[in-house]
Formats: sequence, C-alpha cells, structure tokens
Amino acid sequence: MNKFIGNVTENRKYLINRIGYFRVRAKMSARELSFRLGKSSGYITKFELGGINLPADVLFDIFEILHISGEEFFSKDPEKFIEDKKFLVKFHSLSTENQELILKLMDSLR
Repeated sequence: MNKFIGNVTENRKYLINRIGYFRVRAKMSARELSFRLGKSSGYITKFELGGINLPADVLFDIFEILHISGEEFFSKDPEKFIEDKKFLVKFHSLSTENQELILKLMDSLR
C-alpha cells in the first residue's frame, strides 16, 4: 500500500496506480521514467507519493514512453485490454441485427 505524502484524491490515486502498473509492466524504474521525461530523478516518485500534480502533457508523454494508448491506460482492466479490444472489433464488424442477437445472448447468460 502506498504511503502518500499529500492530500490524494481518488482520481489521483487512480492515476498513480495506473502509471505504476504500466511502468512496472514495462520494467522501468520511477527514476528512469523521470529521466526519459526530462525531469529530475525523483519526479515520478514524488508524483507516486502524491507530492506533486501531473500535467496532462506529461501524462501524454508517459503514454508514448511506455508505448500505451490513452484507451489502454483508462480501460477497465488493462490486463484484459487486448482481448477486450479484439472482441469489440469483431462485434462492430457484425451487422446491427447480429449485434442485437449477441447482446440478447449475453443477457440470457447472466
């Protein structure tokens, strides 16, 4: 569990946890990400502890450095993002009638 040094809202906790998740998945230390952003060595650590805010342009730079999209970053479950994306692509390629059939089938399986 993180020990935050600042007043951290739920939205900031979400961002902190997501950045940490993708940073670890990319096998990148907070220090390395800070340097790749052109910031001081402790920049990401300070953010992850809730000590500083993260401007939107820096968040977009993080997406680029970690090779993720905003869609993946904000997805409900990043571990299942690729599978979910494949499903949606296939679903949207169906006719409207078949989409409705699939939705009815899914509802009946609950």
